[in-house]
Amino acid sequence: MNNRLLKQEFTAKEVQAVLRKLTGGTEKIGLALLNYYARTNLVPCTGKTLSRGRAKYSYADLVLLCWLFRMKKEGLPVNRFRRGIDYLRKKVSKLHKNPRDMVLLTDGRQLFIKHRIEDKGQIAEVLTGKKAGQYVWAYAIGSLIEEVDRLIEEEHPEKREAA
Repeated sequence: MNNRLLKQEFTAKEVQAVLRKLTGGTEKIGLALLNYYARTNLVPCTGKTLSRGRAKYSYADLVLLCWLFRMKKEGLPVNRFRRGIDYLRKKVSKLHKNPRDMVLLTDGRQLFIKHRIEDKGQIAEVLTGKKAGQYVWAYAIGSLIEEVDRLIEEEHPEKREAA
């Protein structure tokens, strides 16, 4: 796992290329859509450098966009994830340290990021706790991060060397 990717920044076109590869080209991912997500603060560009007068996307922004497009592919409305995006943004660096066993759980109201081995008891509590019978949705967020890193390295090998 390349922790230096955490500090990388990406232009909208670079993000677009990674997203197209992630979705297998089945999803229309135009620059206008990325701009809309940024303008509406769904996933704003939080990079510190500019490209053609516009802020670049941070690594966390790219991971969040990849997650959104995965959720969209599953048929979930993107705008329902505004709170979840803020939560994930704060946790991306923690997730990146050991992503393989990280799981995102939600009961529709709250989000939890847990390590599937270290946090077994807490995961069981979410699944069988006070609200037993509540549907819980689990997503292997760590495997998405590993896939995003692989796609970045395939699509933009210069990012690996620059890091």
